Amino acid sequence: MLLVIMGWFLGFLLLYAAWRFYRSINWEEPAEPSPDLQAMHRKEAELLHIQEILEDACGQGKLSKQVVEEFDRYCNAEIQDLKRIETAWRDHRRK
Repeated sequence: MLLVIMGWFLGFLLLYAAWRFYRSINWEEPAEPSPDLQAMHRKEAELLHIQEILEDACGQGKLSKQVVEEFDRYCNAEIQDLKRIETAWRDHRRK
């Protein structure tokens, strides 16, 4: 009997907590979009990997130095943009 009463009490507490949570949420507020940080990290890793492969190809004489330098500039610009977006998002969440 005591277990049944404790079960009902815990069930009531669970429903009460759910009701309080439901009432505390502003359902009219639009959801805030967030950047896909995992995809951004994946893109950064892919760019760095391609950069290494191109440097190896340049070392073997298969590519010109200008191609590797141009891709390095592109990679650095893309990685800086990704880091800037991530930093802006993290700073925005702290406010």
